Amino acid sequence: ENELDRLDILYGFGVRQIGVAYSQANQLGGGLSESSDGGLTHFGRRAVTRMNKLGMAIDISHSGDRTCLDVIEHSNVPVFITHAGARAVWPTNRMKPDDVIRACAERGGVIGLEAAPHTTLSDQHPKHSLESVMDHFTYCVDLVGIDHVAFGPDTNFGDHVGLHDSFTGHLSIANAHGHVEHPRVPYVEGMENPAENFTNIVGWLVKHGYGDDEIGKVIGGNILRVLREVW
Repeated sequence: ENELDRLDILYGFGVRQIGVAYSQANQLGGGLSESSDGGLTHFGRRAVTRMNKLGMAIDISHSGDRTCLDVIEHSNVPVFITHAGARAVWPTNRMKPDDVIRACAERGGVIGLEAAPHTTLSDQHPKHSLESVMDHFTYCVDLVGIDHVAFGPDTNFGDHVGLHDSFTGHLSIANAHGHVEHPRVPYVEGMENPAENFTNIVGWLVKHGYGDDEIGKVIGGNILRVLREVW
């Protein structure tokens, strides 16, 4: 444990992106399902420095708020929130607060809006669908600008809801999603599987007046910009 050289080994195996924590705290920092978040540990800071040196992208989607801010501050390159949403739109720990989203964008990073079942909901669209995902999209664009927003749908083929139900205890999904009441869905309408996600997203963007340059940014251009800087 606590051997930084393992990052070099992972890099040698081809790993180019790592999440700091998966909901629960570890040796690097706090996870989003924990009741308290002490931020990035000393070892975590060394790990971020090593990942920067190697050229590994850093993801803070499942990290606690304090840890997110510490990673953003300590990293010398932009970081990713690869799959999350805005807590101001839906108040659960799985979503990111404004200060984290702003800090990520101010350092050049990108937030990807997710669509895993029962995550990116909204008061206007509490039944999870493409429309509720896009409520998070429009909020984040208004908050930090279109250059720092993308999509990380985090969807699967098959019964994604059933998979989540099976893994809830092991992955702290219940704690991460909080206890806000919302309708259950068998699938996320408009974001049913990876093969259809981006077709439907682009259709929504065209319908709502976004131009070609803007669409190109949010369906991959912003991510590629950051990856070129990191890698």
